Amino acid sequence: MIKVIILFVFLALQCWGENLTVFLHYGDAKPDKVIETTYSPGMSALDVLNRISRVEASKTGNYRFVRSIDGVQSQIGKFGWFYLIDGESVNTTAENFILNDAKTMTWVYKVEACY
Repeated sequence: MIKVIILFVFLALQCWGENLTVFLHYGDAKPDKVIETTYSPGMSALDVLNRISRVEASKTGNYRFVRSIDGVQSQIGKFGWFYLIDGESVNTTAENFILNDAKTMTWVYKVEACY
């Protein structure tokens, strides 16, 4: 019975979910990845990232920041994780960005400007 439920959920996501291509650029830490996935209405950028990668996030004040993806950790004052939706920078944290008709999500490990 549980296999039938899992199959139904998988098929429902494929039929009703939006397709999303996720690019993970790890800098020099490891080879980049491209992942094809889907998301459902109401999912955040962080929800999808958590589903496809090992993610560590921490809260600073009212904001939750991604600190590590697949073991590649931010180095405060040096390197950090930043994301783009459909090639554009967004003005909110991944936890608060609700995906709506997004086709691509790109995470980049790069020199940080501030924290």
